[in-house]
Amino acid sequence: MAAEIVTRDKMAICDAHLCHYLRYSDGVTTMRPLCALLLAYLLCTAPFDETAAHHSVFAVYDINGSVTIDGVVTEVWFKSPHIRVFVEVTYEDGSKVIWNTHGHNPSALRRRGWVRDTLKVGERVTMSGDPSYDSSPKMFIRTIVREDGSILENKVGN
Repeated sequence: MAAEIVTRDKMAICDAHLCHYLRYSDGVTTMRPLCALLLAYLLCTAPFDETAAHHSVFAVYDINGSVTIDGVVTEVWFKSPHIRVFVEVTYEDGSKVIWNTHGHNPSALRRRGWVRDTLKVGERVTMSGDPSYDSSPKMFIRTIVREDGSILENKVGN
Protein backbone atom coordinates (compact mmCIF):
# COMPACT_ATOMS: atom_id res chain seq x y z
CA MET A 1 0.00 0.00 0.00
CA ALA A 2 1.45 3.37 -0.98
CA ALA A 3 1.76 6.20 1.47
CA GLU A 4 -0.83 8.89 1.15
CA ILE A 5 0.64 12.38 1.48
CA VAL A 6 -1.63 15.29 2.28
CA THR A 7 -0.13 18.80 1.96
CA ARG A 8 -1.31 21.58 4.28
CA ASP A 9 0.52 24.90 4.35
CA LYS A 10 4.23 24.11 4.84
CA MET A 11 3.60 20.71 6.41
CA ALA A 12 3.01 17.30 4.95
CA ILE A 13 1.62 14.47 7.01
CA CYS A 14 2.83 11.03 6.07
CA ASP A 15 0.58 8.37 7.57
CA ALA A 16 2.35 5.31 6.17
CA HIS A 17 4.57 5.01 9.28
CA LEU A 18 3.57 4.30 12.85
CA CYS A 19 5.64 7.24 14.07
CA HIS A 20 4.06 10.01 11.91
CA TYR A 21 7.03 12.28 11.28
CA LEU A 22 6.41 15.95 10.79
CA ARG A 23 7.97 17.12 7.56
CA TYR A 24 8.33 20.62 6.23
CA SER A 25 7.85 21.14 2.52
CA ASP A 26 11.63 21.30 2.04
CA GLY A 27 11.90 17.68 3.21
CA VAL A 28 13.82 18.33 6.49
CA THR A 29 12.54 16.20 9.36
CA THR A 30 12.18 18.22 12.53
CA MET A 31 13.13 16.53 15.79
CA ARG A 32 13.10 19.76 17.79
CA PRO A 33 9.66 19.27 19.41
CA LEU A 34 10.44 15.67 20.28
CA CYS A 35 13.83 16.58 21.80
CA ALA A 36 12.31 19.45 23.79
CA LEU A 37 9.61 17.16 25.14
CA LEU A 38 12.13 14.46 26.08
CA LEU A 39 14.42 16.99 27.80
CA ALA A 40 11.51 18.46 29.77
CA TYR A 41 10.46 14.97 30.89
CA LEU A 42 13.97 14.05 32.03
CA LEU A 43 14.46 17.31 33.93
CA CYS A 44 11.14 16.91 35.72
CA THR A 45 11.63 13.27 36.72
CA ALA A 46 15.36 13.01 37.47
CA PRO A 47 16.09 12.82 41.24
CA PHE A 48 19.34 14.82 41.06
CA ASP A 49 20.00 15.14 44.80
CA GLU A 50 19.35 11.54 45.66
CA THR A 51 21.36 10.00 42.86
CA ALA A 52 24.31 12.26 43.42
CA ALA A 53 24.25 11.84 47.21
CA HIS A 54 23.86 8.15 47.76
CA HIS A 55 26.97 5.97 47.95
CA SER A 56 28.28 2.87 49.60
CA VAL A 57 29.82 3.21 53.07
CA PHE A 58 32.61 0.89 51.92
CA ALA A 59 33.50 3.18 49.01
CA VAL A 60 34.13 6.24 51.20
CA TYR A 61 35.05 4.98 54.67
CA ASP A 62 37.74 2.59 55.87
CA ILE A 63 35.76 0.05 57.90
CA ASN A 64 39.00 -1.54 59.11
CA GLY A 65 40.20 1.76 60.60
CA SER A 66 38.97 3.63 63.64
CA VAL A 67 38.94 7.25 64.73
CA THR A 68 37.63 8.96 67.87
CA ILE A 69 36.87 12.67 68.18
CA ASP A 70 35.72 14.83 71.08
CA GLY A 71 33.90 18.05 70.29
CA VAL A 72 30.77 20.18 70.22
CA VAL A 73 27.83 19.56 67.88
CA THR A 74 27.44 22.54 65.53
CA GLU A 75 24.73 21.21 63.19
CA VAL A 76 22.50 18.15 62.80
CA TRP A 77 20.90 16.98 59.54
CA PHE A 78 18.30 14.31 60.25
CA LYS A 79 17.26 13.57 56.67
CA SER A 80 17.79 11.02 53.92
CA PRO A 81 19.82 9.42 52.62
CA HIS A 82 22.03 9.55 55.78
CA ILE A 83 21.98 11.66 58.91
CA ARG A 84 24.90 14.05 59.27
CA VAL A 85 26.28 15.55 62.45
CA PHE A 86 28.85 18.34 62.24
CA VAL A 87 31.18 18.47 65.22
CA GLU A 88 33.72 21.21 66.01
CA VAL A 89 36.89 19.62 67.37
CA THR A 90 39.53 21.75 69.13
CA TYR A 91 43.02 20.28 68.93
CA GLU A 92 45.82 20.71 71.51
CA ASP A 93 47.46 23.48 69.43
CA GLY A 94 44.20 25.48 69.60
CA SER A 95 43.19 24.89 65.98
CA LYS A 96 39.55 24.04 65.31
CA VAL A 97 38.20 21.72 62.63
CA ILE A 98 34.61 20.91 61.76
CA TRP A 99 34.15 17.15 61.28
CA ASN A 100 31.45 15.99 58.90
CA THR A 101 30.13 12.73 60.37
CA HIS A 102 27.60 10.48 58.68
CA GLY A 103 25.19 7.92 60.07
CA HIS A 104 22.56 5.52 58.80
CA ASN A 105 19.27 6.69 57.32
CA PRO A 106 16.73 8.38 59.60
CA SER A 107 14.10 5.63 59.16
CA ALA A 108 16.43 2.95 60.51
CA LEU A 109 17.58 5.16 63.39
CA ARG A 110 13.99 6.04 64.36
CA ARG A 111 13.36 2.34 64.88
CA ARG A 112 16.24 2.39 67.37
CA GLY A 113 14.75 5.35 69.26
CA TRP A 114 16.49 8.29 67.62
CA VAL A 115 14.43 11.40 66.82
CA ARG A 116 15.23 14.65 65.05
CA ASP A 117 16.38 16.34 68.27
CA THR A 118 18.22 13.40 69.87
CA LEU A 119 21.44 15.40 69.43
CA LYS A 120 21.35 19.11 70.07
CA VAL A 121 23.54 21.93 68.80
CA GLY A 122 26.01 22.89 71.54
CA GLU A 123 26.08 19.42 73.07
CA ARG A 124 29.54 17.96 73.83
CA VAL A 125 30.04 14.46 72.41
CA THR A 126 32.71 11.83 71.87
CA MET A 127 32.28 9.97 68.59
CA SER A 128 33.96 6.83 67.33
CA GLY A 129 33.72 5.54 63.81
CA ASP A 130 35.29 4.71 60.49
CA PRO A 131 37.63 7.33 58.97
CA SER A 132 37.45 8.41 55.34
CA TYR A 133 40.01 7.00 52.90
CA ASP A 134 41.15 10.49 51.89
CA SER A 135 42.08 11.52 55.48
CA SER A 136 39.63 14.44 55.40
CA PRO A 137 37.77 15.26 58.63
CA LYS A 138 34.91 12.85 57.91
CA MET A 139 33.79 9.64 59.56
CA PHE A 140 30.99 7.12 59.50
CA ILE A 141 29.61 7.10 63.05
CA ARG A 142 29.63 3.87 65.07
CA THR A 143 28.99 5.21 68.60
CA ILE A 144 28.32 8.56 70.22
CA VAL A 145 28.93 9.08 73.94
CA ARG A 146 27.02 12.06 75.30
CA GLU A 147 28.03 14.27 78.24
CA ASP A 148 25.64 12.42 80.55
CA GLY A 149 27.37 9.13 79.69
CA SER A 150 24.54 7.73 77.58
CA ILE A 151 25.61 5.95 74.43
CA LEU A 152 23.95 6.22 71.03
CA GLU A 153 24.68 3.45 68.58
CA ASN A 154 24.49 4.09 64.86
CA LYS A 155 23.43 0.66 63.69
CA VAL A 156 20.51 -0.97 61.98
CA GLY A 157 18.85 -4.22 62.92
CA ASN A 158 19.16 -5.94 66.29
